[in-house]
Amino acid sequence: MPLKKARRSQAAIDFVTSYGIALVIVTIAIAVVYKTSILSPSLVTSSCSAIPGFSCDVYTIQALTGILTVTLSQATGGPISVNGAACSSLGSSTGSGPQFGNVGVTANALYYPGSPPSSNTIYSDSGTTLQLYCYTSSNAIASGSVGNSFIGYLWLNYTVPNYGNTIQEVASLNLVYS
Repeated sequence: MPLKKARRSQAAIDFVTSYGIALVIVTIAIAVVYKTSILSPSLVTSSCSAIPGFSCDVYTIQALTGILTVTLSQATGGPISVNGAACSSLGSSTGSGPQFGNVGVTANALYYPGSPPSSNTIYSDSGTTLQLYCYTSSNAIASGSVGNSFIGYLWLNYTVPNYGNTIQEVASLNLVYS
């Protein structure tokens, strides 16, 4: 009898030791993966969803400056002249433009890090690159940390020959700060 108990005790000790060591190794591996962020890709991917007739070809937003760079193409059937652009986290209550920042969608140099897109003609099936500041409140440029997201909208103030001037939301943005 004492020999059976010794074998059972030894088997129990072997079982606990084997699985205990395995549990410690798995715990250490999980801690290393968590601390190094190996498996934590950004849950948000950048996207720019344009309305029919427009497309976003390249788009980024800079973390520290809140500068949106977007290459915008159009296929409306004819040339358009861009008179201004705006980027904001919200639309106005009337739905006719941005809530924050360049609310008139003008070519005022204050809203652009470079030159404003005043009278920049985009021909059908071609595009242009715009650089402008995005806003999250009335006077706050949308800056954030690298990897965080900015959700907002892009408006264009453009003229179509023989049809006049239009201010229109042309794209919804879900961008990761870079």
